[in-house]
Amino acid sequence: MSATAPDWHHHHHHEIRGALPLDPRPCAAITTYEGTRMSTIHLDRPFNLRYAVHARTGNYTPELLQTHRTAKRSFLYINRLHGVDDFGPVPDWSVRNDLVASGRCAPQRATTNPTLDGVRLWEQADAHARAFRPEEPACAHAVCSLPQGEDVKGWRNLIEGFAEDYLTSQGMVVDWAIHHRAESEVLPAIAPHAHLLITTRVYDPVRPDCGKIRQTWIRTERARKTLAEKWWARAGIIPRAYAMAA
Repeated sequence: MSATAPDWHHHHHHEIRGALPLDPRPCAAITTYEGTRMSTIHLDRPFNLRYAVHARTGNYTPELLQTHRTAKRSFLYINRLHGVDDFGPVPDWSVRNDLVASGRCAPQRATTNPTLDGVRLWEQADAHARAFRPEEPACAHAVCSLPQGEDVKGWRNLIEGFAEDYLTSQGMVVDWAIHHRAESEVLPAIAPHAHLLITTRVYDPVRPDCGKIRQTWIRTERARKTLAEKWWARAGIIPRAYAMAA
């Protein structure tokens, strides 16, 4: 992350919320989901960041590319919508029943430009990726485990506080969605988790560098690791491998 935030970082779309207190209980007591593959990921990988890249040239490891290829497809997926992106129709995610809440955290200048509303921000990101360095990300996509037993308001405060403190304060826009489903007789539970779509390119049309990669926006392994550790602390979910080593 850049130490020097852009000049507009004092004006946020959401008020800054304080961090949720870190739960002092050991990891296993905070999240007791065991047994299913989803719950294993929930505990072992509580923060996972990947990149939507149009042209896969070997710049990034396969692990970092294990997500949707375009920013628009990523937006449709997290918001459980149906549509078409640069590579054709997407699966009809509108049939899923696990979308709990969604929203956007953004610097002030991103909230006053109607050309950046909703999916249009991500369509613009894909247009920029087509035109300029398609082998670099159109956006970043993080999947973050949420603490079990919390309500939607608590999850929302956690996500928005995290986004404001570490992402929008650096100028990035974050679209987020919470997916969760309680177990029923016919459907398995889906452990609560948040998807964060994060800008990686300059999006403000008035800037001469619009569409270019911002080198301070989650570009390095160190930045990804730092962000993951910040999420673990906020959410109170430490990966089991780390918890056992401690």
